[in-house]
Amino acid sequence: MNKTILAGMTWKEAEERMREARAVILPLGSFEQHGYHMSLNTDNIVGEYVAGVLAERTGCVALPVLPYGQVWSAKDFPATISLRERTFIEVVKDIVTSLERKGVRNVILFASHWGNAAPAKIAARELLDESGYANVYYLSYMDLKKHGKDVMETELWNGSGFHAAEIETSIVLAICPESVDMEKAVCEYPQAPGDVNIRPVPWITFCESGIFGDATKATAQKGRRFLERWIGDLAQLIENNIC
Repeated sequence: MNKTILAGMTWKEAEERMREARAVILPLGSFEQHGYHMSLNTDNIVGEYVAGVLAERTGCVALPVLPYGQVWSAKDFPATISLRERTFIEVVKDIVTSLERKGVRNVILFASHWGNAAPAKIAARELLDESGYANVYYLSYMDLKKHGKDVMETELWNGSGFHAAEIETSIVLAICPESVDMEKAVCEYPQAPGDVNIRPVPWITFCESGIFGDATKATAQKGRRFLERWIGDLAQLIENNIC
């Protein structure tokens, strides 16, 4: 029995592991376009992998990834599925409430899709206000520039954007290369409307491929280096702050 992945356990095995584990990790993914070269399942692939490694390193257990998320910005691309933010928050709260009733020590909401980070934080706040659950934490991509230093060759789009470009593509090349077709990778730094940061603007209105940056520069080696830094920082946060 793998003692970190709940999906492979019987209910009796899971009952014991959930109560003794440092935390239960819920990966929050999405079914979203990732350019011409990566699958719609990209955020779920990353979420499942990172949650599993974190569980092994920190004495936690990982739930199956929640495969649908809040994807408002990209919702108009074919096959992208987006939950309303309130729907997503309520689903997360229901899952956490179910876990709390099983006597878990802590719950970590891990957003492998950036659009889930803000609603996950809201869910944690509401769980504290409504039910007194002070043991719900939220983690996501952190300090992309720090972890990408000496790894990234390309510039972030608009100062911070990175969707389906060098880093994200490199991560998936490192963990699931069969889901990437580098022959279809492109470089696109779309010209965004001037009010993109102060008004809701669907991506499809100004981005052709769905990529923000240069996916052609991605390599598995870059992905492994970035993952080690990112997961290392996440693991340290858990070790230092979650008992």
